[in-house]
Amino acid sequence: MATPPPSQFAALLRRSKFASFDPHIGQVYTAFDGNAARGNFGLKRPLAVRRRNAHITVQAIDSREQQTVWRSAEPENRWIRMWDETGTAPTRIAGSWEARLGALGEIQFRIDSDLVPGEESSESKEQAKEDEGEEDVLPMTEATRNLSAMSPKEFERYLERVRELRPAFREFLNKKYGKDAKNAVADESLMSHATRVAANDFQEFLKHRAYLEYREPRPRYIEQQPHRFAGLNYTRSTPLQTQLNTKPHVGRILGDKAQQGAVVVATAGMTSTLKLKELLDDVPPVTTFRYSEVELNAAPATVAVKPQGLEGVKMATEVRIFSEQSRAKTPNPYRPGSKPYITHGAPSNPNTNNMTTPVKQQANFTESEKDPDRIATALLSTLGNIIKPAEPPTDSTQ
Repeated sequence: MATPPPSQFAALLRRSKFASFDPHIGQVYTAFDGNAARGNFGLKRPLAVRRRNAHITVQAIDSREQQTVWRSAEPENRWIRMWDETGTAPTRIAGSWEARLGALGEIQFRIDSDLVPGEESSESKEQAKEDEGEEDVLPMTEATRNLSAMSPKEFERYLERVRELRPAFREFLNKKYGKDAKNAVADESLMSHATRVAANDFQEFLKHRAYLEYREPRPRYIEQQPHRFAGLNYTRSTPLQTQLNTKPHVGRILGDKAQQGAVVVATAGMTSTLKLKELLDDVPPVTTFRYSEVELNAAPATVAVKPQGLEGVKMATEVRIFSEQSRAKTPNPYRPGSKPYITHGAPSNPNTNNMTTPVKQQANFTESEKDPDRIATALLSTLGNIIKPAEPPTDSTQ
Protein backbone atom coordinates (compact mmCIF):
# COMPACT_ATOMS: atom_id res chain seq x y z
CA MET A 1 0.00 0.00 0.00
CA ALA A 2 1.43 3.36 -1.02
CA THR A 3 2.06 5.92 1.72
CA PRO A 4 0.22 9.22 1.34
CA PRO A 5 2.36 12.24 0.40
CA PRO A 6 3.27 14.64 3.21
CA SER A 7 0.86 17.42 3.89
CA GLN A 8 1.61 20.69 2.12
CA PHE A 9 0.35 22.57 5.17
CA ALA A 10 3.12 21.11 7.33
CA ALA A 11 5.77 22.12 4.79
CA LEU A 12 4.37 25.65 4.53
CA LEU A 13 4.23 25.95 8.31
CA ARG A 14 7.86 24.94 8.67
CA ARG A 15 8.97 27.48 6.08
CA SER A 16 6.71 30.30 7.24
CA LYS A 17 8.11 33.29 9.12
CA PHE A 18 5.23 33.09 11.54
CA ALA A 19 6.47 29.78 12.91
CA SER A 20 10.20 30.60 12.72
CA PHE A 21 12.32 30.83 15.85
CA ASP A 22 15.76 32.43 16.19
CA PRO A 23 17.71 31.00 19.15
CA HIS A 24 20.27 33.82 18.86
CA ILE A 25 17.73 36.40 20.10
CA GLY A 26 17.06 36.27 23.83
CA GLN A 27 13.36 36.78 24.56
CA VAL A 28 11.06 36.23 27.51
CA TYR A 29 7.71 34.50 26.90
CA THR A 30 4.59 34.45 29.06
CA ALA A 31 1.01 33.20 28.81
CA PHE A 32 -2.32 34.41 30.20
CA ASP A 33 -5.70 33.05 31.26
CA GLY A 34 -6.57 29.61 29.91
CA ASN A 35 -3.34 29.26 27.95
CA ALA A 36 -1.33 29.61 31.16
CA ALA A 37 -3.42 26.90 32.84
CA ARG A 38 -2.73 24.54 29.93
CA GLY A 39 0.97 25.42 29.67
CA ASN A 40 0.46 26.79 26.17
CA PHE A 41 3.15 29.39 25.39
CA GLY A 42 2.61 29.33 21.64
CA LEU A 43 5.27 26.69 21.07
CA LYS A 44 5.12 23.28 19.44
CA ARG A 45 4.05 21.45 22.61
CA PRO A 46 2.70 22.49 26.04
CA LEU A 47 5.20 22.93 28.86
CA ALA A 48 5.18 21.61 32.40
CA VAL A 49 4.77 25.06 33.97
CA ARG A 50 1.05 25.78 34.42
CA ARG A 51 0.50 28.84 36.57
CA ARG A 52 -0.24 32.48 36.08
CA ASN A 53 2.47 35.08 35.51
CA ALA A 54 5.00 32.43 34.52
CA HIS A 55 7.92 33.71 32.42
CA ILE A 56 10.34 31.53 30.47
CA THR A 57 13.15 31.76 27.92
CA VAL A 58 13.46 29.18 25.15
CA GLN A 59 16.79 27.79 23.94
CA ALA A 60 15.43 25.35 21.35
CA ILE A 61 12.01 24.49 19.98
CA ASP A 62 13.01 20.93 19.12
CA SER A 63 16.08 19.25 20.57
CA ARG A 64 17.51 15.93 19.44
CA GLU A 65 15.39 14.30 22.12
CA GLN A 66 12.24 15.86 20.59
CA GLN A 67 11.81 18.21 23.56
CA THR A 68 11.48 21.97 24.03
CA VAL A 69 14.49 23.33 25.92
CA TRP A 70 13.52 26.19 28.21
CA ARG A 71 14.37 27.73 31.58
CA SER A 72 12.61 30.01 34.04
CA ALA A 73 12.94 33.77 33.54
CA GLU A 74 11.47 34.78 36.89
CA PRO A 75 14.65 36.58 38.08
CA GLU A 76 14.64 38.84 35.01
CA ASN A 77 10.91 39.52 35.29
CA ARG A 78 10.98 40.35 39.00
CA TRP A 79 14.04 42.56 38.74
CA ILE A 80 12.61 44.58 35.85
CA ARG A 81 9.33 45.06 37.73
CA MET A 82 11.16 46.17 40.88
CA TRP A 83 13.22 48.61 38.85
CA ASP A 84 10.10 50.05 37.19
CA GLU A 85 8.64 50.73 40.62
CA THR A 86 11.61 52.95 41.49
CA GLY A 87 11.04 55.10 38.38
CA THR A 88 14.77 55.81 38.12
CA ALA A 89 16.87 56.20 34.98
CA PRO A 90 20.68 55.87 34.87
CA THR A 91 22.46 59.16 35.45
CA ARG A 92 25.57 58.20 33.46
CA ILE A 93 26.99 55.38 31.31
CA ALA A 94 30.49 53.95 31.50
CA GLY A 95 32.49 50.77 31.02
CA SER A 96 31.84 48.35 28.19
CA TRP A 97 28.39 49.76 27.46
CA GLU A 98 29.87 53.20 26.77
CA ALA A 99 32.40 51.59 24.41
CA ARG A 100 29.63 49.71 22.58
CA LEU A 101 27.57 52.86 22.09
CA GLY A 102 30.43 55.01 20.87
CA ALA A 103 29.32 58.37 19.51
CA LEU A 104 25.69 57.23 19.55
CA GLY A 105 25.74 57.49 23.33
CA GLU A 106 25.84 61.27 23.01
CA ILE A 107 22.44 61.42 21.30
CA GLN A 108 20.05 63.18 23.67
CA PHE A 109 16.32 62.50 23.47
CA ARG A 110 13.82 65.22 24.24
CA ILE A 111 11.90 65.24 27.51
CA ASP A 112 8.18 65.94 27.13
CA SER A 113 7.43 67.58 30.46
CA ASP A 114 5.90 70.77 31.83
CA LEU A 115 8.59 70.96 34.51
CA VAL A 116 11.57 71.58 32.18
CA PRO A 117 12.34 74.51 29.87
CA GLY A 118 11.04 74.18 26.34
CA GLU A 119 13.45 73.13 23.62
CA GLU A 120 13.95 75.11 20.45
CA SER A 121 12.49 73.76 17.26
CA SER A 122 14.64 72.79 14.30
CA GLU A 123 13.48 75.83 12.32
CA SER A 124 14.57 78.26 15.04
CA LYS A 125 17.96 76.53 15.31
CA GLU A 126 18.51 76.78 11.56
CA GLN A 127 17.53 80.45 11.65
CA ALA A 128 20.03 81.04 14.47
CA LYS A 129 22.78 79.38 12.43
CA GLU A 130 22.00 81.58 9.45
CA ASP A 131 22.17 84.68 11.63
CA GLU A 132 25.60 83.60 12.86
CA GLY A 133 26.88 82.96 9.34
CA GLU A 134 26.81 79.18 9.53
CA GLU A 135 24.54 78.51 6.59
CA ASP A 136 27.22 76.35 4.91
CA VAL A 137 27.39 73.80 7.73
CA LEU A 138 27.11 70.28 6.32
CA PRO A 139 24.47 67.95 7.79
CA MET A 140 25.96 65.09 9.78
CA THR A 141 24.91 62.13 11.90
CA GLU A 142 26.48 60.43 14.87
CA ALA A 143 25.43 56.97 13.63
CA THR A 144 28.84 56.00 12.21
CA ARG A 145 30.84 52.80 12.56
CA ASN A 146 32.07 52.14 16.09
CA LEU A 147 35.78 51.35 15.77
CA SER A 148 36.09 50.28 19.42
CA ALA A 149 33.56 47.48 18.94
CA MET A 150 35.22 45.99 15.84
CA SER A 151 37.26 42.82 15.80
CA PRO A 152 40.71 42.92 14.10
CA LYS A 153 39.33 41.31 10.93
CA GLU A 154 36.37 43.69 10.80
CA PHE A 155 38.71 46.64 11.24
CA GLU A 156 40.93 45.49 8.33
CA ARG A 157 37.91 45.17 6.03
CA TYR A 158 36.72 48.60 7.14
CA LEU A 159 40.12 50.12 6.27
CA GLU A 160 39.94 48.64 2.77
CA ARG A 161 36.58 50.31 2.17
CA VAL A 162 37.77 53.63 3.61
CA ARG A 163 40.88 53.70 1.35
CA GLU A 164 38.58 53.69 -1.66
CA LEU A 165 37.07 56.99 -0.47
CA ARG A 166 40.26 59.05 -0.88
CA PRO A 167 39.09 60.89 -4.05
CA ALA A 168 35.79 61.78 -2.38
CA PHE A 169 37.65 62.90 0.75
CA ARG A 170 39.92 65.20 -1.29
CA GLU A 171 36.87 66.70 -2.99
CA PHE A 172 35.33 67.23 0.45
CA LEU A 173 38.45 69.10 1.61
CA ASN A 174 38.56 71.27 -1.51
CA LYS A 175 34.94 72.23 -0.94
CA LYS A 176 35.54 72.99 2.73
CA TYR A 177 38.77 74.98 2.32
CA GLY A 178 38.12 76.35 -1.15
CA LYS A 179 37.87 79.96 0.06
CA ASP A 180 40.68 79.58 2.58
CA ALA A 181 43.98 79.84 0.69
CA LYS A 182 46.00 79.19 3.83
CA ASN A 183 44.45 75.78 4.56
CA ALA A 184 43.72 74.74 0.97
CA VAL A 185 44.68 71.21 -0.01
CA ALA A 186 45.98 72.01 -3.51
CA ASP A 187 48.39 69.29 -4.68
CA GLU A 188 49.82 68.31 -1.30
CA SER A 189 49.30 64.87 0.16
CA LEU A 190 46.53 64.16 2.62
CA MET A 191 49.09 63.23 5.28
CA SER A 192 50.86 66.59 5.11
CA HIS A 193 47.52 68.39 5.16
CA ALA A 194 46.43 66.46 8.27
CA THR A 195 49.66 67.42 10.09
CA ARG A 196 49.31 71.07 9.06
CA VAL A 197 45.62 71.64 9.84
CA ALA A 198 44.42 70.93 13.37
CA ALA A 199 40.91 69.69 12.51
CA ASN A 200 39.02 66.41 12.50
CA ASP A 201 38.22 66.54 8.81
CA PHE A 202 38.04 62.79 8.38
CA GLN A 203 35.42 62.46 11.12
CA GLU A 204 33.30 65.20 9.57
CA PHE A 205 33.62 63.50 6.18
CA LEU A 206 32.49 60.11 7.52
CA LYS A 207 29.58 61.64 9.45
CA HIS A 208 28.42 63.61 6.41
CA ARG A 209 28.73 60.58 4.12
CA ALA A 210 26.75 58.43 6.57
CA TYR A 211 24.06 61.12 6.69
CA LEU A 212 23.71 61.00 2.89
CA GLU A 213 23.63 57.18 2.81
CA TYR A 214 20.81 57.03 5.37
CA ARG A 215 18.71 59.50 3.36
CA GLU A 216 19.00 58.03 -0.11
CA PRO A 217 15.74 57.32 -1.99
CA ARG A 218 16.43 53.61 -1.59
CA PRO A 219 18.79 53.36 1.37
CA ARG A 220 20.75 50.18 1.99
CA TYR A 221 21.38 51.04 5.63
CA ILE A 222 19.16 52.09 8.51
CA GLU A 223 20.35 54.87 10.79
CA GLN A 224 21.06 53.28 14.14
CA GLN A 225 19.77 54.99 17.24
CA PRO A 226 20.22 52.49 20.06
CA HIS A 227 18.62 53.20 23.37
CA ARG A 228 21.00 55.08 25.62
CA PHE A 229 20.09 52.93 28.64
CA ALA A 230 19.79 49.60 26.74
CA GLY A 231 16.01 49.53 27.21
CA LEU A 232 16.29 49.64 31.00
CA ASN A 233 13.97 52.61 31.30
CA TYR A 234 11.86 54.15 28.53
CA THR A 235 10.31 56.93 30.62
CA ARG A 236 12.07 60.27 30.21
CA SER A 237 11.05 62.04 33.41
CA THR A 238 12.79 64.63 35.55
CA PRO A 239 13.99 63.87 39.11
CA LEU A 240 11.16 66.05 40.45
CA GLN A 241 8.54 64.01 38.58
CA THR A 242 10.13 60.80 39.82
CA GLN A 243 9.93 61.98 43.41
CA LEU A 244 6.30 63.09 43.07
CA ASN A 245 4.97 60.11 41.10
CA THR A 246 6.83 57.15 42.65
CA LYS A 247 7.11 55.84 46.17
CA PRO A 248 10.42 55.25 47.97
CA HIS A 249 11.53 51.62 48.06
CA VAL A 250 12.22 49.62 51.20
CA GLY A 251 15.77 48.50 51.92
CA ARG A 252 18.01 47.20 54.66
CA ILE A 253 21.36 48.54 55.82
CA LEU A 254 23.81 45.63 55.85
CA GLY A 255 26.05 46.27 58.84
CA ASP A 256 27.39 49.50 60.26
CA LYS A 257 31.04 49.14 59.24
CA ALA A 258 31.84 51.70 56.59
CA GLN A 259 34.20 51.04 53.70
CA GLN A 260 35.53 53.99 51.71
CA GLY A 261 33.13 56.32 53.50
CA ALA A 262 29.95 54.35 52.73
CA VAL A 263 27.88 51.41 53.93
CA VAL A 264 26.14 48.71 51.87
CA VAL A 265 22.35 48.74 51.44
CA ALA A 266 20.19 45.95 49.97
CA THR A 267 17.20 47.36 48.08
CA ALA A 268 15.25 46.77 44.84
CA GLY A 269 16.85 43.38 44.29
CA MET A 270 20.45 44.64 44.34
CA THR A 271 23.09 46.12 46.64
CA SER A 272 23.86 49.84 46.70
CA THR A 273 26.08 52.21 48.66
CA LEU A 274 25.00 54.84 51.19
CA LYS A 275 27.39 57.64 52.11
CA LEU A 276 28.05 58.21 55.79
CA LYS A 277 26.94 61.84 55.58
CA GLU A 278 23.48 60.55 54.57
CA LEU A 279 23.37 58.11 57.48
CA LEU A 280 21.46 59.45 60.48
CA ASP A 281 22.37 58.57 64.06
CA ASP A 282 19.07 56.95 65.01
CA VAL A 283 18.11 55.47 61.63
CA PRO A 284 16.59 51.96 61.84
CA PRO A 285 18.22 49.14 59.86
CA VAL A 286 15.10 48.82 57.67
CA THR A 287 13.89 52.06 56.10
CA THR A 288 12.99 53.58 52.73
CA PHE A 289 15.44 54.86 50.13
CA ARG A 290 15.66 56.60 46.78
CA TYR A 291 18.39 56.34 44.15
CA SER A 292 20.65 59.37 43.84
CA GLU A 293 23.29 58.04 41.40
CA VAL A 294 22.96 55.17 38.89
CA GLU A 295 25.86 54.19 36.64
CA LEU A 296 25.28 51.65 33.85
CA ASN A 297 28.54 49.82 33.12
CA ALA A 298 27.43 46.77 31.11
CA ALA A 299 24.24 45.61 29.40
CA PRO A 300 23.38 42.02 28.43
CA ALA A 301 24.02 40.92 24.85
CA THR A 302 20.51 39.81 23.90
CA VAL A 303 21.48 39.10 20.27
CA ALA A 304 24.42 36.67 20.29
CA VAL A 305 25.31 33.01 19.87
CA LYS A 306 24.48 32.59 23.56
CA PRO A 307 22.10 35.40 24.57
CA GLN A 308 22.66 36.79 28.04
CA GLY A 309 20.14 37.56 30.72
CA LEU A 310 20.34 39.26 34.06
CA GLU A 311 23.89 37.96 34.58
CA GLY A 312 25.14 40.39 31.90
CA VAL A 313 24.05 43.53 33.79
CA LYS A 314 26.61 45.57 35.72
CA MET A 315 25.45 48.67 37.57
CA ALA A 316 26.86 50.84 40.34
CA THR A 317 24.14 52.57 42.38
CA GLU A 318 24.07 55.00 45.27
CA VAL A 319 21.03 55.66 47.48
CA ARG A 320 19.88 58.25 49.99
CA ILE A 321 17.51 57.87 52.91
CA PHE A 322 14.00 59.11 52.15
CA SER A 323 11.80 58.28 55.15
CA GLU A 324 9.32 60.06 57.40
CA GLN A 325 12.11 60.60 59.91
CA SER A 326 14.40 62.25 57.37
CA ARG A 327 11.63 64.41 55.91
CA ALA A 328 10.68 65.66 59.38
CA LYS A 329 14.08 67.34 59.62
CA THR A 330 13.61 69.34 56.42
CA PRO A 331 12.26 72.93 56.48
CA ASN A 332 9.02 71.79 54.80
CA PRO A 333 8.32 68.06 55.17
CA TYR A 334 5.02 68.02 53.26
CA ARG A 335 4.33 67.06 49.66
CA PRO A 336 5.00 69.96 47.23
CA GLY A 337 1.77 71.54 46.03
CA SER A 338 -0.39 70.25 48.87
CA LYS A 339 -2.25 72.47 51.36
CA PRO A 340 0.09 71.67 54.28
CA TYR A 341 3.07 72.48 52.05
CA ILE A 342 1.66 75.89 51.09
CA THR A 343 0.44 76.86 54.57
CA HIS A 344 3.56 75.62 56.33
CA GLY A 345 5.38 78.60 57.84
CA ALA A 346 9.06 79.02 57.18
CA PRO A 347 11.28 78.71 60.28
CA SER A 348 12.20 82.05 61.78
CA ASN A 349 15.83 83.10 61.62
CA PRO A 350 16.98 85.20 64.61
CA ASN A 351 19.72 86.80 62.53
CA THR A 352 17.19 88.54 60.25
CA ASN A 353 14.99 90.10 62.96
CA ASN A 354 16.80 93.44 62.73
CA MET A 355 16.45 93.51 58.95
CA THR A 356 12.64 93.42 58.86
CA THR A 357 9.92 95.79 59.99
CA PRO A 358 8.14 94.58 63.13
CA VAL A 359 4.49 93.70 62.61
CA LYS A 360 1.94 95.14 65.02
CA GLN A 361 0.32 92.44 67.06
CA GLN A 362 -3.44 92.45 66.93
CA ALA A 363 -5.77 91.70 69.80
CA ASN A 364 -6.15 88.01 70.42
CA PHE A 365 -9.16 86.68 72.32
CA THR A 366 -8.77 83.26 73.83
CA GLU A 367 -11.61 80.89 74.51
CA SER A 368 -11.80 81.95 78.17
CA GLU A 369 -12.21 85.60 77.20
CA LYS A 370 -15.20 84.95 74.95
CA ASP A 371 -17.76 85.75 77.74
CA PRO A 372 -20.84 87.63 76.44
CA ASP A 373 -21.18 89.81 79.57
CA ARG A 374 -17.52 90.78 79.66
CA ILE A 375 -17.48 91.51 75.93
CA ALA A 376 -20.62 93.71 76.24
CA THR A 377 -19.18 95.61 79.21
CA ALA A 378 -15.90 96.22 77.39
CA LEU A 379 -17.74 97.37 74.28
CA LEU A 380 -19.92 99.85 76.23
CA SER A 381 -16.88 101.21 78.03
CA THR A 382 -15.09 101.76 74.72
CA LEU A 383 -18.10 103.50 73.19
CA GLY A 384 -18.49 105.66 76.31
CA ASN A 385 -14.93 106.86 76.03
CA ILE A 386 -15.47 107.73 72.41
CA ILE A 387 -18.66 109.80 72.89
CA LYS A 388 -17.67 111.30 76.26
CA PRO A 389 -17.97 115.13 76.03
CA ALA A 390 -14.77 117.05 76.35
CA GLU A 391 -14.23 119.02 79.58
CA PRO A 392 -14.24 122.86 79.26
CA PRO A 393 -10.80 124.40 79.42
CA THR A 394 -9.85 126.00 82.71
CA ASP A 395 -8.72 129.62 82.90
CA SER A 396 -5.19 129.73 84.23
CA THR A 397 -5.51 133.42 85.16
CA GLN A 398 -8.23 132.86 87.74
